[in-house]
Amino acid sequence: MDEERNNNVLIPPQDIEAEKAVLGAMLKSQDARADAGGILKPDDFYLKEHQEIFRTMMEMEQKGTGVDITTVYSALRQRKTAEMVGGITYLSKLMDETIVVSNAKYYAATVVDKSKMRQLIAESEKIREAAYSSELPPDDILDGAEQRILEIAQKTQKVRYTDISDVIVENIKEIQELERKGGEIKGIETGFRDVDRILGGFQKTDLIILAARPGVGKTAWALNIAEHAASIGHKVMVFSLEMSNLQLGQRLLSMTSSVPLENIRKGEVSPEDWDSLSAAQDSFFGTDMVIDESSVITPVEMKNKCRRFKQEKGGLDLVIIDYLQLMSMGGYRIEQREKEIAAITRSIKIMAKELDCAVILLSQLSRGPEQRGGDHMPKLSDLRDSGAIEQDADVVIFLKREDYYQSDDERAQTDNSTGLTCVVNIAKHRNGPVGTATLAWVPRYVKFGNIAHEQTVPRQF
Repeated sequence: MDEERNNNVLIPPQDIEAEKAVLGAMLKSQDARADAGGILKPDDFYLKEHQEIFRTMMEMEQKGTGVDITTVYSALRQRKTAEMVGGITYLSKLMDETIVVSNAKYYAATVVDKSKMRQLIAESEKIREAAYSSELPPDDILDGAEQRILEIAQKTQKVRYTDISDVIVENIKEIQELERKGGEIKGIETGFRDVDRILGGFQKTDLIILAARPGVGKTAWALNIAEHAASIGHKVMVFSLEMSNLQLGQRLLSMTSSVPLENIRKGEVSPEDWDSLSAAQDSFFGTDMVIDESSVITPVEMKNKCRRFKQEKGGLDLVIIDYLQLMSMGGYRIEQREKEIAAITRSIKIMAKELDCAVILLSQLSRGPEQRGGDHMPKLSDLRDSGAIEQDADVVIFLKREDYYQSDDERAQTDNSTGLTCVVNIAKHRNGPVGTATLAWVPRYVKFGNIAHEQTVPRQF
């Protein structure tokens, strides 16, 4: 070894004896195959012949073919790799040298550890080459490196394709579970009964666009959902590019305590209000909800923060971004804002899929609703800056408050009394129906709420 080091030749980390031991145990025992098969992948083995033996045994196991030295040798001959692995003589040697079959899991863990070390070395070389080449922005190099290293740590490097029969089996299991639960909402509940009835909750990997004119209540609506999701055990991350975390905190306190936001901001709080605020404060303890108030952030930075949150909390269910038009692509040179917005929405959709979470992305609307007569209901064409927003979205939701317009060309003053409503228009739903639902709007508490069933019935189209 010293001579090899002096010649600047380093052997990659490996443990050939552990590889032999785990393969020998698998040839002898079905339990060993189950233990090792749940830990190892073919590429974890250093020697090519060991990769081939392992791959052959696992394919036979999946097909229900009996595994022993004779059947494995026969399968290797059919694959024309029997001579490459050393034939039946080498298979016999593997079995003879393996004494303690019950240690298969330990042997497998050793093989995996050496594989991780080799992967880290390879990844380090890629980072080094990318940094020297200067072809990519530093943030891109860091993003790619962090993602791949995290995958190594979590051992998530899996085959990207899935047999359709396995997919259908999972579908059937899901339908049976839903039937057992009596049609219970499958996704992340919004807390708004009629909205959930149309959407079935927000589904993981979905990009949900929430759009409205300024002042209608996009942030309030999103915070209502974030608070409800966190309260029932979901892990939630909120990115606020416009408001500080203290401002969002005030809104959350107001909506959960029913103490007017104006009173909280002015410090005009009665003893009864303090009791309500204290109870509201207690309701947030133990929830997995965080707020990031970065005023400037790129999709790459956002994905990195979400990835760390998921690693620390053991999961990530819902991400809320307030709002799209304040984001940028950072080091990318994109001359037209429309193309930049398209790149951002595409990046966020990919993030939702990679992190297996739902993302609610708030967006501004053009002045189209104000310039149109009639009911001023926003349309998909009103989404500001880019048609890619609609294209990348799985769900598009518009908010229209009944008190927002007094006439076709005159805005109404917001009424702080009760009795105000907001129409939630689900204008696009990639995997289900569209429709509208009506919610109560209570501006004193920046809060939306359900209306009694007899007062409103959600319309589906």
